[in-house]
Amino acid sequence: MDLTDILKLDMKGIEEEYRRISSVLRKIGLSDYESRAYVALIVHQHGTADEVASFARIPRTSAYKALKSLREKDFIDMNEGRPTIFHSLPIQEIRKELSEEIDEAFNDLESVQGMLSDRGTPQLVFTISGKDRVLSKIGDILESSRRRFIISTSQMQRIRAAHSQKFKDSLRRGVEILVVAEPFIKVPECTKVYRKADLIATDVIGDGVMALIASPDLSICGFSDNPFLAGHLENFMMMVLGKTSK
Repeated sequence: MDLTDILKLDMKGIEEEYRRISSVLRKIGLSDYESRAYVALIVHQHGTADEVASFARIPRTSAYKALKSLREKDFIDMNEGRPTIFHSLPIQEIRKELSEEIDEAFNDLESVQGMLSDRGTPQLVFTISGKDRVLSKIGDILESSRRRFIISTSQMQRIRAAHSQKFKDSLRRGVEILVVAEPFIKVPECTKVYRKADLIATDVIGDGVMALIASPDLSICGFSDNPFLAGHLENFMMMVLGKTSK
């Protein structure tokens, strides 16, 4: 029995529901398959990877990958066994944690916006779309940094794989590299590492004169080379690091 049978909706209706919910979940970093798998677990409460694939109408091989990612993002948990059973974590807890982080991020943005408005500083924030272009821009900032490079990200594995040599070259130039990554995630060697769970966006600051804030999946970012804005974000980030465990 799949979601169509349980919710007693025709295929057109269930697809419309999936698209609506998925569009919202993608804004907080879930892929389409992750969104489908998550909704399936919410409806069924638990299931094996094969059952989730059937419930959510996604390929079985994709279901395993989606469920692994959902667990890493603390949306679901699993019971070890044969077979492994996956189950959703309490919705209200996830909602509360995400709401608090999103509220904090937008409060920071309002603060920056107010400071820029008060000082009459022109808007110098540029939008960059596409994962490859966002990754490339992060590499450009790393390569251009001469004093300090700060990065806070939930996508450290992807960024490290793309810019491993640039991290090494920057360290050889004497650049101080500060990394905020989730627990147990491998980071470039010889960097100063801070651990924080449940990271969402990717924040990058180079020398206090360049700054980038990217979406959770690195599909889009805002970039600024305005020293006032970048310097403010660097100061804010240094305060955050002072409260973050190493």
